[in-house]
Formats: sequence, structure tokens, C-alpha cells
Amino acid sequence: MTDDNSQPQVVADTRRIPVIDLARGFAILGILVINVTTMAGPGLASGTPDWHGHAGAHDWASFTVTWLFFEGKMRALFATLFGVSLALFLSRGDEGARIVEQVRRLLWLAIFGYLHFALFWWGDILFTYAIAGMIALLFKDLPPSRLFIMGIGAYMFVSFAAAGQVWSTLVAAHAVHAGTASEMEAGFVAQNAAFFAERSGMKMAEYALPFWQAVQYRMTVMPTYPFTLASEAVFEALPLMLCGMALARSGFFTGAWPRKWLMLMAIVGAALGLGWYGAMLAYEASQGFGIVAASLLPYRIGLIGRFLMTASYLALIALFGAYLVRGWLGQRIAAAGRMAFSNYLGSTVVMTFLLHGWGLGLAAREYGHTALMAFVLLGWALILGWSKPWLARFGIGPLEWLWRMLAGVGIRKARTAS
Repeated sequence: MTDDNSQPQVVADTRRIPVIDLARGFAILGILVINVTTMAGPGLASGTPDWHGHAGAHDWASFTVTWLFFEGKMRALFATLFGVSLALFLSRGDEGARIVEQVRRLLWLAIFGYLHFALFWWGDILFTYAIAGMIALLFKDLPPSRLFIMGIGAYMFVSFAAAGQVWSTLVAAHAVHAGTASEMEAGFVAQNAAFFAERSGMKMAEYALPFWQAVQYRMTVMPTYPFTLASEAVFEALPLMLCGMALARSGFFTGAWPRKWLMLMAIVGAALGLGWYGAMLAYEASQGFGIVAASLLPYRIGLIGRFLMTASYLALIALFGAYLVRGWLGQRIAAAGRMAFSNYLGSTVVMTFLLHGWGLGLAAREYGHTALMAFVLLGWALILGWSKPWLARFGIGPLEWLWRMLAGVGIRKARTAS
């Protein structure tokens, strides 16, 4: 390596906050738990392990664990930490220049997100985060208290609006299951069930396609899907990002919050969040995990529960993260968090190769939920195995480096151990 300024190289950022990297690492590992189910199956698989009709008792047990502790929570945690990163990025150096750099970074993130969708998988979140991040920049000058009020208030509004949007459908499905539905309600539910079933079948057919045929399918049948998804998901992601910005600016990860507040946040958030998701699971069970309830509950009714659980996870990380990150495993998880971009997209490449038709095509076997957790363990081993050695050698993840280079964000020329 030379010292020629025309040849930018990488360096570990000495201003990083290890606890935030740890939190991001937990989020990346946790996201894979849910993503695998919808890479091997349709979106319906996040609401029931029996979407294919042959789930065993062990599948229901593993599904219950992932439902309570992972479903939606890791995505919410990741969005909140995205807001944390936005605030920290703007706080380092000249704010005007940093805003311009951040806008370029977000534009390139949107491009990466669209390519993620087009080339590999429909479940991309980067495109949505890029749009939400652009909007979040408009509130950069607000004090933490106002950011919290806006973020929490907007999230609660979106939660109730989402529930209201599907409430009549769920009521009709409940009536059908109870045998008290009118003819109109029965027809309405049958129509919705047929729609969800058809969409699930189409998704599995897409997964079986060779690589370029799958790309062609996505680019001809659903080319605007990232925009459609973002038009809804941004309303969940943006409030979480505002809360993340408030956390960063209030010193949440640097010891500014009293420990008794954090303990209260951890306990209350976990109790209410687990209660919320437990109640949803019990209701789904009472409805025989019907396709309508299983398709709508996680995405429309689960928002408040996942917000509470995310708050609990953040508090636990703020309380104990400094201790965890000193150990071998904590350092590995933090390294994974420093390479969150590379690990998020890399996980998709590996898992779609294993599961989809362009690779080994294992999704055709319709694995049970427990078997899919073996894929998760493999993914975790790869993420934890390569991140720290890579950082020790290069100081930055490969896609993080590419992202910064494309966005024109300067990287100093030296290399240090992570």
C-alpha cells in the first residue's frame, strides 16, 4: 500500500461506539432468523410454520420462540439503529458537508436496495431505509425530546392506522371461523384467502426459477414493488429512525441515561411486548392459523408489540453491552455489526443460493421451521466467522467500502486492526 492520496484505502474508525456496533450485530443476526423463513417460503411463512401443511410439533415450538423474540423486532431494531447512525454521522465534522455526503450515501443505498430486490429477493429493506433516511434528515435540528415525541407519536398513529386498515377483514375471518358469518362476509374472506394463497404460490414458483429468469420475472411482473413496499413501510421505519436519532443525541449508548430508567425500560418493554405477541399467537391458534389471520397479524397488528420489545432490547444492550463487547463472542457480534451492510446483503446471496432455483433449489423441499433454523445457524457461523478477521485485515467491510467510494465519502489511507 502506498501513501499516494490518489489511492484511497481504508481505516478503522476510532470514533466508533462499540456498544452500537454490538446492537447492530444482534440486529443483523436476528433479521436472518425471519428472513430465512420468507426466502424458503412465501411471506405467509412469517405468520405460520404450517403454510405448507406438514409442520411438526418441533416446528411449532421453534416458531413460537422466533415469533416471540424475533418476528418484526430485529427489523425495528435495525431501523432504530439506522437513525442512530444518521445522527452520529452528522455530528462528526462540518454539518453542511456531512449532509451532502449523507444524501449521496442514501441515494446509493436506494440503488443497492433496488438491485438487492431485482437480483435476489423481494424482501429488501434498504430501499425503504434510504427514503425514510432522506425524510429523517429534515428533522436533524430538533432536540432529542421533540424527536422522541414525534417518533413515538407517529409510530403509535401508524400502529393504530395499520390495525384499522385490516380490522374489518379480521372480524369477518373471525366470524367465518365461528360459523356466524353472513354470506357477504364469507365471500369477502374467501376472496382474501384466495388472494393470499395465489400470492404464496406465485412466490414459490418464482423461487424455483433460474437466476436470470427470476430477475426477468421481478423486472417485468413487479418492477415497482420496492416503491410500493416503501410507500407503506416508510411510515414504520421513519418514526423509529427519529427515535434512534434522539437516542444518539441524548447519550443513550454512552452512559447518560440512569441505569434505573434502563432497567424499567427493559422490564416493562419485555413484559408488554411479549404479552402482545403472546396474545397474537394465542389468537392465531384460536383461529386455526387461518391464512387471512396469519397473513395480516404480523404486519398490521404486531407494530406496538415489536416497538415495546425493541425498546427492551435497546435498554438491555445499553445496560450490559459494554461488558459483552469485551468478551470473545461480543467482539465477534460487534464486528458483524460494523459490517452490517456486507452481512445483510451477503446473507441474502448465500441463502438464496442454497434455497432458490439459481442455486441448490432447496426451498422446493418445503423444509419445516426447525430445519430452517439450521440454515440460520450456518448463516450465523459465516457472519461471526468472517467479520472480525476481515476487519483486522482491511478495517472496513467490502460493501461498506464500495458504498463510501461511490458516495464520495473520504476514507483515510491507513489500515488498523479492528
